[in-house]
Amino acid sequence: MEMELKEFTIEKTIIGPITIVFQDSDNVLIKNIILSTPDLKSKEITYKSYDNLDSVSFSHLNKRIKKLVLDIQDYLNGKDFKFSLDNFDFSGCSPFEREVLNAEYNTKRGSVNTYGELAKEIGHPKAYRAVGNALRKNPFPIVIPCHRTIKKDRTIGGFNGYQGGIESKEILLSLENVEVQQRKVISESPVISLNKKAQKKLDIDN
Repeated sequence: MEMELKEFTIEKTIIGPITIVFQDSDNVLIKNIILSTPDLKSKEITYKSYDNLDSVSFSHLNKRIKKLVLDIQDYLNGKDFKFSLDNFDFSGCSPFEREVLNAEYNTKRGSVNTYGELAKEIGHPKAYRAVGNALRKNPFPIVIPCHRTIKKDRTIGGFNGYQGGIESKEILLSLENVEVQQRKVISESPVISLNKKAQKKLDIDN
């Protein structure tokens, strides 16, 4: 029997409401993080995408989801830390998408990279458009920091845009002390430089 999905929405953040969709069971699974867009709030997007969701108050959340909520709030308040990927469900992502998301997850706060650089990092140097598509479908924005990928000309837009809108992408980059003017990164932000031995891999068996 399929477990019922639930949602909790963080109503007030610097980029608008953020909704977490999760499966509440003995082994809780986080299914999606949905950002608001300039046109729609995250809860509206969520209920257009999922049927029969149960909305849960903070006091009734299990410990894992409460921690994720508090971690997101801390991050958006400027705290520097890396999210844990425990209990995140990547089963809907292809192997290629997981490669892209894994590389993005291992980027550092305050750094940026281009679609082409990320494609090279995962060993597919010509797949920059596919990288853009994978980031567009990122099920866990903020946790997987796809806002750190920019265009080759250092403008912050992408092939398919950022899930939460270009304004939210600029806010998140600025939060990480990346200087943006007129939708373009102008600070000397380092590109990704990953220590492959230290990288945490996504669980491809989910």
